Amino acid sequence: MLRIVLSILAVIVLLVVGAIFLLPVFLDKEQIVALAADAVREQTGAELKVRGDLDLSVFPTLGISFTRASITMPDKERPDLEVGSASIGVELLPLLTRTVKIDTIAVDGLTARLETAAAQPKTDTSGWSDAELDAWYAEQRRKRQEAGRAAGAQSVLAVPLALDVSRLKVTDARLETRDPATQTTRVVELKSLEARDLNLHGNPIPLAVSLQVPGEQPLNVELEASIAIEKDSDTVRFDGLSATIRGATTEPLSLTGDGVADLVRQTADVEMALEVGATKGQGTVRYAAFESPQIDADLELNQFDPALFALAGPGAAEAAPESPPASGDEPLPLDTIRAIDTRAALDIGQAHFGAHTIDGLSVKLRAVEGVVDLHEASGTLHGGRIDAAATFDGRHNTATLDTRGTVEGLQLASALQAMETAQLLTGSATLNWQLAGRGRTANELVQSLNGPVQLTTQEVVLQGTNVEKLICRAVALTNNERLTATFEPDTRFTALSADVQVTDGRALLQPLRAELARVKLLGEGEFDLLEQDFDATLRARLQPELAELDEACRVSKRLAAIDFPVDCSGNVAGDPGDWCRVDTEKILTDLAVSEGKRRLEKEAGKMFDKLLGGGKKSGEQGADE
Repeated sequence: MLRIVLSILAVIVLLVVGAIFLLPVFLDKEQIVALAADAVREQTGAELKVRGDLDLSVFPTLGISFTRASITMPDKERPDLEVGSASIGVELLPLLTRTVKIDTIAVDGLTARLETAAAQPKTDTSGWSDAELDAWYAEQRRKRQEAGRAAGAQSVLAVPLALDVSRLKVTDARLETRDPATQTTRVVELKSLEARDLNLHGNPIPLAVSLQVPGEQPLNVELEASIAIEKDSDTVRFDGLSATIRGATTEPLSLTGDGVADLVRQTADVEMALEVGATKGQGTVRYAAFESPQIDADLELNQFDPALFALAGPGAAEAAPESPPASGDEPLPLDTIRAIDTRAALDIGQAHFGAHTIDGLSVKLRAVEGVVDLHEASGTLHGGRIDAAATFDGRHNTATLDTRGTVEGLQLASALQAMETAQLLTGSATLNWQLAGRGRTANELVQSLNGPVQLTTQEVVLQGTNVEKLICRAVALTNNERLTATFEPDTRFTALSADVQVTDGRALLQPLRAELARVKLLGEGEFDLLEQDFDATLRARLQPELAELDEACRVSKRLAAIDFPVDCSGNVAGDPGDWCRVDTEKILTDLAVSEGKRRLEKEAGKMFDKLLGGGKKSGEQGADE
């Protein structure tokens, strides 16, 4: 379309230039229109019609102005280009030296209509075999390379005449793009476009543009730049770009930068800075339609928040279609992931993901042909230092996920608060993990995760329940006494750790170790990753210091010889006070068995002594008893 418009302008300019030698013709306006129509038809095959007024001028500029004109391309029923009014003026004196210098081109009420190429039907690869997918990736690479070679042989800016225009002004213009498949039309309204010293020789062209994309949430763009167009190389260089975009984000987005675009090869290299609200950033971005990666970005941001990209305006939320919350059983969006071809290196001062904030986030990733390789991700989350890596492989229809990393010093209270979960724990935790999974849905991936996780903690306090009190109550029961002391409402761990094996959607804690000031616990348990239910069985070994809490829970030798079973189960959303209980019935049974065993061993010892040492003195026997 750009080439057609430039060609039409060139034809009209040639027509005006020829008019200096055909002044008598200017007296017949119908002949002027006919001459212009013939020239446009010869150069482009299009039909030019002027239904309104036509005015001519000769001095001091040679010019033509007209109203209600249209240009229709061959085999079209509707005009591709309609003009409310237009005027073109050519400086007279330079023509004497065969130099064309256009003083002004002014167009008002322009409507340009484009019909997009028939969209290729979306490829549904969900039922393909692995071999078919591999062949498809190879074919996509081949097509991209061929398209790049074909584009390199074209010339977008090749027009019959290299235009020199002192001033180009377009007002109240519309670009209508029609999709023949869906019969829908997208509209871009060009409120104004003004350029000075327009040329194709690489000289600076000051440019100012104001446009709007109408809709439920209009997008408004104000842009100023100095551009340079290279006719022979089909490149456009721009310096001092300054753009303000309203409607794409909750607050206006400001962009500044310099760069170069190749219109044939469809590439753009931009060194840019951006600002939206309190967010500021800078870096470089390269887009290349026929290369891999298609998008290559190195950016530094002081902060990032996905909410910045929500539609702005009070009507946006109402206009957005409602969709049910994801259950996790929907197929993974592999077709979308396979279409991404990006390399990115991001350094972000603060990244906000809902209620979670990562400080000093550094991310390096590569996504191509369904594989997303996050080979570096580091930062500080809730006081804990994260170093992680992950690879999501969606090349085939059963995706795989491999992830590994560490987080050191995670503040538990802060993390729970961000998740809007009751603040059950305080202290810090350190985790190391190496997990792998496969599946066709998010839930399948989670349920199939397999691998080890090591968990250690520091100064952890479980709020809302006191394990030592539960044990003390059981000990007092065996001592046939009552507790009289007042206990703290929480449990303070001196050590808490677990070796975790993730498998089949569960985290198996084997073993689970916990130490309190006067009790040591060892056991095992499991946690359901999806339902967040847990179940653990611990064996408590009592220390004599337990009596410091209450005299009723003094530990005798017979109590120190058995394990006190502590059963904990529930859901993380439940009441911690209901999680754990001490099995006093089993304790009494174990005590009875232990006492019976002790007596049996004692009686057996006596009999053994009698058999082997029947000559003992009765006094010695009495002492033994």
